[in-house]
Amino acid sequence: MVRRSAAVLAGTAGIIVAPGLMGKAAAEPGDSLRLGGRNRAADSQTRLQSTTTVATLSLLNEHVRRHESTGDVDLVAAQLRLAGPVAGAARPQVPDVETMAAGDIAAAGGLLYFGAEAGDFDVVPSQVFTSYFANYLHPVHARDATVLDTRDLNLAERDRFTAEDLDADGRLVAGRRIAVDLRVLVNTTSVPPRAAVAVSLQVFGAAESGVLTIYPEQTGADGVAVLAYAVLPSTVTANGAPFALPATGAAIVGLDADDRLWLSVSSTAHVVVQVSVLFVPDPTAVVDTTETLLDPSPYGRRVQRQRRALRRLTADSAISK
Repeated sequence: MVRRSAAVLAGTAGIIVAPGLMGKAAAEPGDSLRLGGRNRAADSQTRLQSTTTVATLSLLNEHVRRHESTGDVDLVAAQLRLAGPVAGAARPQVPDVETMAAGDIAAAGGLLYFGAEAGDFDVVPSQVFTSYFANYLHPVHARDATVLDTRDLNLAERDRFTAEDLDADGRLVAGRRIAVDLRVLVNTTSVPPRAAVAVSLQVFGAAESGVLTIYPEQTGADGVAVLAYAVLPSTVTANGAPFALPATGAAIVGLDADDRLWLSVSSTAHVVVQVSVLFVPDPTAVVDTTETLLDPSPYGRRVQRQRRALRRLTADSAISK
């Protein structure tokens, strides 16, 4: 009789709890963490804490985009998503950015913070921006800064210009609009928003006083005069010959869709263009130099692998990431 009663009770209990089992998996505060369902912590804190040197929490996604590996870096879907602001919160939550470790992500005040690894594995809390409303600033080393110097053009460099662009001394002819190709420094083919550069401009040996003008495109009358230069007339010089005063100016100007800078001078003169800073929509648009490609440090090698993977990822994309 005892055994029969136990069987009847067990069957009855199964009938009672069965509807509850049909609901979606969920965990209340104090319950075990449930995968594939919603876990509510209410007012209690949920923390993963470890005293070991291994990762406390590892987020992995086994799906590789395009089902292929690009060298040493796999292209995978997003591994972590942050939920929106707390509904009905009385005040914004501010992360303690001073304690952020490499790879940490925190959101506050409408901004996203990332624990960025800088240089010798130092961690710097950085605000994350996108090419939609911000740019990546990249300084150009002095050895790569000069992109045009008409005083010292070799045959290959002269071939980039038409016969009407330069005079016999190599000076830029008045009224000729030329393109300075900056693809040696920046390439925005995969990231459509155009780049901008901080340039230093110099004028030497001018035939007459004039101005140097920068243009946004090959055609169109809209230009900005960024540098004026002067030539002293023969009436005020000791030897009775005109004297061209060297002139220097600086500007931050935008490039065209093919990463070219367009300029002209109102009177024939030698022109020197040097780039000090690039403003690009994405760091992958920066063209790697020989020095960066041969960087032997672990950090430098990892950065190169990541850039190569990102370039492959955006190679066929027409949308800014």
